[in-house]
Amino acid sequence: MKINTLHKIAFTAFGLVLGAVSVSAQEATYGPYDGSQKLSYFGTGKKENYDVAIHLTNSALVGKTVKGIVIPMNSDITGIDSTAVAFMSKTLTIKNKVNVPDIESDTASISGGKVTIRFKQPYTITSDGVYVGYSLSLNAKSTAVIPVVVANNPDDDNLYMHTTSTYRKWGSRASTLGCELALEVLLDGIEPDVATVVSGGDVNTQINLSKDYTFSVKNGGSTAISSVDFSYSLAGVSNNVHADLADPVKAHVGSTGSVSFAIPAVADAGTYPLTVSLLKVNGKDVAPSSFTSNVNVYKLLPTKRALLEEYTGTWCGYCPRGFVGLEHMNELYGNDFVGVSYHNGDPMEFTSSFPSSVPGFPDAWIDRSKETDAYCGDNYDGHFNIDKTYAECNKQFAPADLVTRAYFTDATQSSVEVKTSVTFAGDNSDNPYQLAYILTADGLSEAGDTAHQSSWDQSNYYSGETTYPDDDMKEFVNGGSTISGLTFNFVVCGWSGKSYIDGSLPSSVVAMQPVNYTYTFDLAQSLNASGNAIIQDKSKLHVVTLLIDTTTGHVVNALKSNVYSDEAAGIKGIDDANADATAVAREYYSIDGKRLQQPQKGLNIVRLSNGKTFKVVVK
Repeated sequence: MKINTLHKIAFTAFGLVLGAVSVSAQEATYGPYDGSQKLSYFGTGKKENYDVAIHLTNSALVGKTVKGIVIPMNSDITGIDSTAVAFMSKTLTIKNKVNVPDIESDTASISGGKVTIRFKQPYTITSDGVYVGYSLSLNAKSTAVIPVVVANNPDDDNLYMHTTSTYRKWGSRASTLGCELALEVLLDGIEPDVATVVSGGDVNTQINLSKDYTFSVKNGGSTAISSVDFSYSLAGVSNNVHADLADPVKAHVGSTGSVSFAIPAVADAGTYPLTVSLLKVNGKDVAPSSFTSNVNVYKLLPTKRALLEEYTGTWCGYCPRGFVGLEHMNELYGNDFVGVSYHNGDPMEFTSSFPSSVPGFPDAWIDRSKETDAYCGDNYDGHFNIDKTYAECNKQFAPADLVTRAYFTDATQSSVEVKTSVTFAGDNSDNPYQLAYILTADGLSEAGDTAHQSSWDQSNYYSGETTYPDDDMKEFVNGGSTISGLTFNFVVCGWSGKSYIDGSLPSSVVAMQPVNYTYTFDLAQSLNASGNAIIQDKSKLHVVTLLIDTTTGHVVNALKSNVYSDEAAGIKGIDDANADATAVAREYYSIDGKRLQQPQKGLNIVRLSNGKTFKVVVK
């Protein structure tokens, strides 16, 4: 029987601080919590006592003195005994169900949402490290089934736990619980204006284009970091840079902040080392620290479009937020948003064999690698945030560019032919990528259902709900327990299969040399679970092209394309989709970046008078 429950409730810890902290230039805070993270509550669901700790093992802390701790408390609960016990210990020991520290333990009264406890006998950290934590005792009237405040960034040293019933032995719980203890440790002996650089990671760019690059700075001192000076070298170019930070790094040992600068354009494709060295913090010289990352320069940097797959059903009362999320994304991004909707248990169900693991409805996956929410994204605060999550996924590198033409093969519109050109940014003698296709239908409604099937009314659990305040949810918040008359878009009504098409791309590919593949959808196969046609209006079909990494099953690029009346209209449609009414083609380039007098056979890059660029295939 599972008895551990992790309740993730966004909360900010403010309240009475007992024993006001006057931080000198030599005192600083350290630990997994710096006072700014979004916090949650953890509890086992039982009325039991808790001992929690972090383990200070960083060699840079040797010789520093632990003077106390700051605990954010769950101020919404009652029944915790009026004292909290802070402790330090070389080892974690339990005797008769009670924690027995071997260095120090002190108490302070609990009042408000934040408690500071200063040790009567501060402790200087040795090379063995030290455990620092606190204990909470619950009384018989307690409602404190989730009394421990945690942050959602698990590190094995940052959450050790013992409870009187569930966790009877001390142990690291961070990995299994997916969180770490929200705790600040007060340290003495910390110098001001100290920092180190942390690798910003590799970056991909295109020839002759400057690129914004971001790296992290970690605070190692007792003061906030408002500016840094650093040097960089790349492809024979070296410079010193001064950067004032728009968001200073907090005065907390271990806090990080971001520094951005523009790396210079590189004329030739290849991989180049980028070395960044920190020189000054807040105008003062620091001990040098540096890192080296790679800048991968390609002749053409493919456009990345992530795939969002939603799983829904009209019977599902929580699914309207996915309905709204996809519609809102489409309004924002049009065909640059690649979203599809798999229905279950209603007239739009095409398959029950989903490409991702779906534990329940609603559900959503991005690129078949990241589970998320089709409305809230990764931030479940009741607002539309999927655009932010989707944008982050679009920052990932796409190994190849996709160009697709989709059109009806004849006047009967019984099938759709799909022609795709794939251009890889780099050579790959052992190509792991293959193609797949999804056919989607827009404009589905009960009014267009000639088979007169039931289950078109959308169940709605948001009637009168106040936790979704945005205007885009009003139809459901102001509506009843079911909503009639909806029009459903993005509905999956055909595919090449739940995985990739083996052999759709060759086993070896060469950079900048397009490879082609053709696939045909038989629209007679676009049937629901009852054997009835899903498509209601063939002018509202789209084809989604997927590039799949066969070693992981993840989607690495995607493209949404309209279905046109014939092949000629499909070619024109590619041009129209990338131009506006007043823009004209001004420049043409080959795939390797050479200027052309006119488009040539194969893949061309077209630059418009409005500054936009797009790619088109000429046969």
